[in-house]
Amino acid sequence: MKWFRNNAEVLTGYLLGLLMIGFGLFIFFNADEIINFKEIAINKLHMSQLSDFINLYSYAFIELLSHYIKAWPYLYSLVFILYGLGLFYISHILKKTTSHDTSISIFYLLTAVFLFMLTALFMFKVYDSYALFYFAAFLLLIFYALNRHNLNSEFRKMHYLILILIFGLAYIVTQNHVYDRLVKESVTPLDLMALNFFFILLSGMGLLALGNHVFLHRAKKVSAADHSLSRANRRKRDRKFSRLINHQTNDAFAQISKQSMKIDERLMLAWNQFTRGIRNWIDLQDEDIPGWMRKPKWFSFFQVEILFGLLMLLLTLIELNNRNVLFNVTKFNVVKMQYFYEWLSLFILLLTVICYLFFTVMIRVRNRGYFGQLFTISILFIEIMTSFYLLLFKGVSVALFIPPVIVLLVILVTPLFVNHLRKNY
Repeated sequence: MKWFRNNAEVLTGYLLGLLMIGFGLFIFFNADEIINFKEIAINKLHMSQLSDFINLYSYAFIELLSHYIKAWPYLYSLVFILYGLGLFYISHILKKTTSHDTSISIFYLLTAVFLFMLTALFMFKVYDSYALFYFAAFLLLIFYALNRHNLNSEFRKMHYLILILIFGLAYIVTQNHVYDRLVKESVTPLDLMALNFFFILLSGMGLLALGNHVFLHRAKKVSAADHSLSRANRRKRDRKFSRLINHQTNDAFAQISKQSMKIDERLMLAWNQFTRGIRNWIDLQDEDIPGWMRKPKWFSFFQVEILFGLLMLLLTLIELNNRNVLFNVTKFNVVKMQYFYEWLSLFILLLTVICYLFFTVMIRVRNRGYFGQLFTISILFIEIMTSFYLLLFKGVSVALFIPPVIVLLVILVTPLFVNHLRKNY
């Protein structure tokens, strides 16, 4: 594990290079199908084994790529392969020396920007102009990664909440639009699943590249007291070159960073003043609360978190089990792909609930995992509230849960989310 931590940035580069090469090879071997793409009657197809499922997904990927790279697929294939080989070469350099950390960190930043732009571009096929919401969210994420150390670290929770809010808004808006298109049958669940795969793959690659940029950018400017944490402590650094690149890359963001620092401090100050004003206006004293309404000494909200978390886990398992009938048939018709999409969404939701319970226990036992709990409860809250909205305004046919279950989930997740917002860490 120690070796993995010490070489994480190198391994990440190798992984990104491997994925880029794999993407390029897929385009190369399917270039003729991309150029001469022909739609087939997929509604009549059946899947009886894993290879049928892979072939169907490959067809969906080729259809998606034919919208964008139909003219020059071999050229795009070459670009991705060369880019992947370049990442392998850069990772090899990182393994040997720290002298070029600064310039390489800029390369990883540009790689992240490229991957996020590519993700937003692919999303246009299904989400239309609403994909711009995700593009704006990606830009905000990149801006935050570049300026996070110039912001007030005491407000890190607020920074993450703003990012979660922006991505949550993009998710709700795009889901509302895509379910409208599903009802009108202008897109198919297969299109949506293929797009979601690309979204997870490319945005995940973008986050890895951005993480490498943050690590390398941070390692070049540690203080003397923290010098043991730097990559330069393992090998000799070219300090003159590092100072030159550091000056060039930071000047462009100096004014924006100062404004952002003022903004986050002002936001937190305004929020504290607002909550303080509400408390003063209510002016609720201990003697105003009847004894039977006071919290018992043995009670802690940890018990509620565990209880409600287990209930969400149980309800998700019940809904997931209702979709398991799909796997009891020998042949699965593509028309029922929406049911598989729902099963996959419920399975991801189940994993998120398990992660939430894990971080909750970690907080209780080791006082660690607050940000993990923040992300998991936020994902649960956004997903459940989105499903509740679709149930109310789009009908039961497009809802992920049946009405009684979604109402119970809203009742369970809302106090958990609100309570986490009240935590200080």
